[in-house]
Amino acid sequence: MQPILECCCGVDVHKDMIEACIIKGMDNPIYIRERFSTFQNDLQNFVNWLFENDCFNIAMESTGIYWRPVYEAIEEYSQYYESILVANAHNMRNIPGRKTDVKDAEWIATLFQHGLLEPSFVPERTIRDLREFSRTYKNSVSEKVRCLNRLEKFLQTHGFKLSSVLSDINSVSGIRILTILSEKGSLTVSDVQNAISSNTKKSAYEIQLAVCGRLNPNECFLLSDFLDQLNLIQSHIDKILSKMQEIAAPYANILEQLDSIVGIDITAALLILAEIGGNPQDHFKSSAHLCSWAGLSPRNDESAGKIKSKKILPGNPYIKSILCQVSWVAVKNRKNPFGCWFWSHQSKLGKKKAIVAVSRKILSLIYFLISNNILYDNNIAMSKYQS
Repeated sequence: MQPILECCCGVDVHKDMIEACIIKGMDNPIYIRERFSTFQNDLQNFVNWLFENDCFNIAMESTGIYWRPVYEAIEEYSQYYESILVANAHNMRNIPGRKTDVKDAEWIATLFQHGLLEPSFVPERTIRDLREFSRTYKNSVSEKVRCLNRLEKFLQTHGFKLSSVLSDINSVSGIRILTILSEKGSLTVSDVQNAISSNTKKSAYEIQLAVCGRLNPNECFLLSDFLDQLNLIQSHIDKILSKMQEIAAPYANILEQLDSIVGIDITAALLILAEIGGNPQDHFKSSAHLCSWAGLSPRNDESAGKIKSKKILPGNPYIKSILCQVSWVAVKNRKNPFGCWFWSHQSKLGKKKAIVAVSRKILSLIYFLISNNILYDNNIAMSKYQS
């Protein structure tokens, strides 16, 4: 295969250093190799080295998180470069022809020069910032769940069965009851009556029976500490969400499109935007391509007419998780297109496979709405994704 680039650079990224190899020329190529540390000042030296060698086509392998500082150092001067490519590591390993004595950087440069590298999806800087906040949000939510589990274990240990009478101990009524309990060590029916909201299903008397024990001062301190932890984590989550909305302000139109889809609220819309970006149609050639990247497409492993496997590929675990949560909300209503499809297929496919299929339909719909700049409509979903 003939080379297509006159000059290009392959970069092998490690935690503490990078190895770079520039290839100049097509017929009798010249190889220029150099090594740099990943400290910021040396990354600037790397950028200067590229300019000195008139190299404006750069490719690197997407190795964990270590490629980010290197990419961003080059990205600052993106107006001068013809292409900056972060190669898909999985696809690169599957390309045959590599010799054992060829360095990684040289191999990357060789593949790049011949147009054999498939790029990974690298969103614009604003979306990358939003994605970092999105991951922080998910970690904080997980920490809140762990804290609630510890609180439930504490209550059960001391004979308080609040979760048996309230569906959510973290509800407004639940927190009020626990706050009074941490202050007084025990609860009367009057205390419970003052704490619960008007729409609580159980009566104050029934709830008091479930929490009629007594805590000593040390146990009251621990319960108060649990409540302080929950309050702190929730404040952090609220702060992160507020900042995410601020960052996503330029994408208000896309957030509106996402929020219009059944099952998606503004928080889910922010999380989805952080993963797929504001213009997925520019990075993914079709909705099927996007679904495959997300890990929502079954593999077609067939040989000699026999199907060996239809398991879905790993894909992006973050977008997959969000969409599955959204799908469970969407299918609660059997009258909308997604609920109608789910309940008519779940007995045959099983609920887990059916919910993944619904997630794929929702992601395909998202691609369609953003590409055509329109809001969700039941008729569109029914006609396009009901089959």
